[in-house]
Amino acid sequence: MKRTLTLVGLSLMFMATVAFAQRPMDDANERNVRITQGPNITNINGDSATINWSTSSSGANHVRYRVAGSNSVWRDAYHQGGGTDHSIQLTGLEPNRTYEWQILTRDGDLRTAGQFQTARHGGHAPDVYAGSNPAQGEGDRGYQRGDRDRDRDRDRGYGGSGRGYGQKVTLYRGVNNQGAHLYSANAGDVTAGGFKSEGTVGNLMASQVGGTTALYRLASPSGDSFLTRDSNERTAAMGQGLQDQGIVGYIATSQQPGTIPLYRLVNPGAGQHFYTVSESERQEAIRHGLKDEGVVGFVWQ
Repeated sequence: MKRTLTLVGLSLMFMATVAFAQRPMDDANERNVRITQGPNITNINGDSATINWSTSSSGANHVRYRVAGSNSVWRDAYHQGGGTDHSIQLTGLEPNRTYEWQILTRDGDLRTAGQFQTARHGGHAPDVYAGSNPAQGEGDRGYQRGDRDRDRDRDRGYGGSGRGYGQKVTLYRGVNNQGAHLYSANAGDVTAGGFKSEGTVGNLMASQVGGTTALYRLASPSGDSFLTRDSNERTAAMGQGLQDQGIVGYIATSQQPGTIPLYRLVNPGAGQHFYTVSESERQEAIRHGLKDEGVVGFVWQ
């Protein structure tokens, strides 16, 4: 009996050692997985959508999503397995809302992210083709469409010029009585919680395409928004107590047709940030003591 217990104990120790040895290797393999196609958002209606993507080798099927720029809890969607072709349905959506999504590794690390707009009640929204290689043009993706189709896509809010394309989201601005400005892809955010709408700033891409990068949004305790495309600056702001609110959209990193600069200024005393595409508004803010912090990026008009 003693010999049997000893053998069982040794077997369990061996299994634990193997499991411990395999886990780092599995994690390393997961980090080396590359997205080779997509992510594409298809079958978008008022309450659901499907996200599809392919990977270079077997990877996790974990997606989380929520209303863009909100503080709501992330919803998780995943299915068993871990092949190279992935397709997950996002359910429980609301009509005519902008949603942000993230594809995660098994460890919960961010692999890629984007946004899409749900359809109005009873309708369907155009598919969103994000593409794993932002530099790819439409021809590289196998789309054979004429100029008339491209014109129609621009009317729907797609970018063209062979640099990738995707839906755009509008960036709204609101202000409260303390002078704090809130920026959001949801119009309702800038008219709630004591904020008054100041209209729109410009348009961002909902998903990453060629020549764009993520525009992160953080919020101070007063509700003032801080926008940056610098991940290091984002981390530093979080260390100073600002709340991370995810990606508000994707901003052009250089001047493209149809884009204009988005200027950033800050009130040195209150620490409140101000963003505008208006040169005259920028100059007026400087005259009132705000410090010019340059151009964040370029937004579509």
